[in-house]
Amino acid sequence: MSQDPDQRLRLLAEISTARACGFSGLAILCLMVGLSANLAATLKAGGYCALLVTAVLLLLAQQAAARPFKRTELWLMLDEAERPPAPIAQDMLAGARRAAFLRFAAYHAAAAAVLLTSAFLIAAGGHG
Repeated sequence: MSQDPDQRLRLLAEISTARACGFSGLAILCLMVGLSANLAATLKAGGYCALLVTAVLLLLAQQAAARPFKRTELWLMLDEAERPPAPIAQDMLAGARRAAFLRFAAYHAAAAAVLLTSAFLIAAGGHG
């Protein structure tokens, strides 16, 4: 393995989380396109959905240590030779997953703030 094992775990945790967030983002985008006749409603719906994803990611981060490491996508993404020994695997994988969840929760919270602020400004301006 050419890179540090911790760095590899963080990278794979980011990939796994990014994939899941990409699917949720696609669903949010489809909802927003469906509501595009009313710009303020579109932005509000997107903002509330982004807040929902933020909440789910925060819950996942909180529960990362409780999920058995062998039942995670991250464990399955690791090659046999990359897998840490069982006594330390739970802590290593939980830490990497928690960090990725928190990072993507912050991204979604920022997106929600932008969307909801935009919806408020449009509604206040009487354009939506």
